[in-house]
Amino acid sequence: MKDNPEAIHPLDYRYGDSEVREALSQSEKFRLMLVVEGTVAQTQSELGVIPDWAGRGIAEAAGKGIPVERIREKEKETGHETAAVVACLEEAAGEAGRFVHFGLTSNDVLDTAMFIQISEAGDRVLELVRTLGRGLEKRAEENRQTLCVARTHGMHAEPYTYGLRFAVWLTEITRCYRGLSDSLARAKVGKISGAVGTYAAMGELGPEVERRSLEALGLKPVALATQVVPRDILASVVLQLANLSSVLDNVATTLRNLHRTEIAEVREGRTPGQIGSSAMPHKRNPVGCEKVSGLSRVVRSLALPMLENNVLWDERDLTNSSAERAIIPEAFGLVSEQLNTLAQVIDNLELDAEAIRTNLDLTQGAICSEFILNELIRSGMGRSEAHRLLDGAFDEAKRSSSDFFTVLSKKKAVTSRISGSKLKSLLDPRGVLPMLDSLVSRAVTAAQTAFGTKP
Repeated sequence: MKDNPEAIHPLDYRYGDSEVREALSQSEKFRLMLVVEGTVAQTQSELGVIPDWAGRGIAEAAGKGIPVERIREKEKETGHETAAVVACLEEAAGEAGRFVHFGLTSNDVLDTAMFIQISEAGDRVLELVRTLGRGLEKRAEENRQTLCVARTHGMHAEPYTYGLRFAVWLTEITRCYRGLSDSLARAKVGKISGAVGTYAAMGELGPEVERRSLEALGLKPVALATQVVPRDILASVVLQLANLSSVLDNVATTLRNLHRTEIAEVREGRTPGQIGSSAMPHKRNPVGCEKVSGLSRVVRSLALPMLENNVLWDERDLTNSSAERAIIPEAFGLVSEQLNTLAQVIDNLELDAEAIRTNLDLTQGAICSEFILNELIRSGMGRSEAHRLLDGAFDEAKRSSSDFFTVLSKKKAVTSRISGSKLKSLLDPRGVLPMLDSLVSRAVTAAQTAFGTKP
């Protein structure tokens, strides 16, 4: 990333995957606008809409490119971005220049170029999702047998495994991958249908010009459009990015909680020389996860203006344009930063086996209370009675600083129905391992199928 002391937005100097930023850059936007103009002119000449020599001349000039600075200079004169591109290409094409932009309207070029950019950035984001998925899969496999305690409402619930924890996140990421893939596939569209989408300026050959031009650009014609491609297609992509961002935040937030001094089951890895606090040398802060959570607040906020962009006056107005200039690069750029950051966190995450075991044993067996409850019910005891019995036994164990087994083994209501050996086995958290192992396998198989990595 180039150091630009005049940069304002963090995407210009701090955040964002380099390939995503390149795909959404000004230079790529103008390059693609010229590619669209050249491709359409070439197609029009092949179909006889404009002279053959004109199509070749425009395509050749477009292929050579025009400096961004020159286009921006021309825009100061025209007050219109597309008109500036057209004027610069007209100059570069010489005699053929008068046929530049023949029968087209601004958003034939702008929208078509933008959806190519989105396709390029989207492909990279999907690649980053797969990378994160592989990291979660590896961690799930490694920790199939790593028993821990699950928490609900911040309280100890039942025995769990870190393998399942990573597998659940893997499943969520897999769903996000499918959703984003589908929305990006629907966004591989463009329009070359002229003002208000009627093809009138090109006549009956207009639809064929559009079909051939977009095919050459790797796109398909949108079903129907007016002056612009309908924005619900674009909104779907941004909503999927926002959803993905929130899922990444969920993973990061859980890891941040597990990172707390009072829990201390995980720690983010750190590079040599990395400092946690400028004032407190002992600190190891979960800064990667905190960045992921912070950026998600911004990405989620982009969903609303993108939905509002669906609403335009008549066949179009410009209220969507200014918003999209901010929304698109921020959505893709910030999500790519989240993905890269979280993938690094997952790869380098340190698990503290001693702290995990200490927390697992903190309630001295009470986290297996449901297994005792079910066994009492099977033996004929009513659910409410069994529930009250075990609730009281847990309180008694806490008051007497005894383990749950010791308290239960002194209660005739329990021992008359459950043998000592059975009671001990039910209070062994390792009993959940076979079922949880199968759940991990299910998640891994589904992810490998989605990501195309299934052996």
